[in-house]
Amino acid sequence: MGVVATGFAVREPPLAAGVRRLRQMGFAVRLGEHVLARDGYLAGDDATRAGELIAMLEEPDVRAVWFARGGYGSARILERLPWSELARGDKLLVGYSDVTALLSAAVERTRSRCLYGPVVAELGWSTAYDAASLRALLGGRGFERRVRARDVVLPGRARGPIAGGNLTLLASLCGTAFQPDLRGKVLLLEEVGEEAYRIDRLLTQLHLAGCFAGIRAVLLGAMRAPRRRRFPPDRRLDEVLTERFAALGVPVVRGLPVGHVPGKWTLPIGGQAEIDCAARRLRFAP
Repeated sequence: MGVVATGFAVREPPLAAGVRRLRQMGFAVRLGEHVLARDGYLAGDDATRAGELIAMLEEPDVRAVWFARGGYGSARILERLPWSELARGDKLLVGYSDVTALLSAAVERTRSRCLYGPVVAELGWSTAYDAASLRALLGGRGFERRVRARDVVLPGRARGPIAGGNLTLLASLCGTAFQPDLRGKVLLLEEVGEEAYRIDRLLTQLHLAGCFAGIRAVLLGAMRAPRRRRFPPDRRLDEVLTERFAALGVPVVRGLPVGHVPGKWTLPIGGQAEIDCAARRLRFAP
C-alpha cells in the first residue's frame, strides 16, 4: 500500500495514526519519501507531488495507493501524469474530496479501481468512516444499504457505474481536458460548507456544461449549506436540488453519509450502483 499526498500538506500525527491502522488491517505500507513535504499550503511543489504518485503507480510491488489527505492541489498535477503509460496499470486508488480530480481521470483513462472513501489521515479515528463498507470494497465485495423515505427526492429505479465525487472539484473540471463524461452513469455528488446559492451556482455550471445529459440517477452525499445571511434570505437546499434535477426524469436520493461527514460510507467510483426507490434499497458492487 503506497501512501502519497497530492493536495494539502499533511500533519504527521494523524498521518502516523492512519498508517498504524493500515498496518493493523494487514497492509504493508510504503510512505512516499516526500509525503510530509510542505510548499505553502501544498504537500510539496507540483513536480514532487506528481513524481511521487507516478513512482507509486509504476512500482510493481505497490498494488494500491491511498491518499494521505484532501484539501486542494490534486488537479494541479493532472497534466503531469503520463496517462497513456498509466493506462496499463490496474492499481486500487482510495481517497475523496480533492482526490475527486484524480479518481475521475483514473476511471476514464486507466484500469484502476477507485474507492471514494476516507483518506489516511482519518483512519486513526474509527468514527470518521464506516468500516463495513470500506472492508467490503477492499475485499472486492459489494454491500447493500437502506434508504429513508424522506431521502427520496425523486423516485425510480436505475443501475449503472458510479461517477463523480466532490461537487466543487467536478465543477472545476468543466471545460478542461479532464471534464468527465457522465452519460450512462450514476452521478455521486457531495459538498459541505457552501451556502445554498453557491451549491446552486455549481450545479448550474455542471448543467450548462452538459454534464447532466444522459445520467441514470443521482446520489447525493453530504450536502450541507450553512445559513450566513439574513438578506436576501437563503433558499432551502432541498428546493435547489429538486429544481435542478427534476427535469432529468431520473431517481434522486439524498442523505447518503458520503464525503465530508463522520461515519462516511466508501463507494466504488467506476463500480456499480443499483437504486430502487420503491424498495428503498441501494446496492453497490466493485
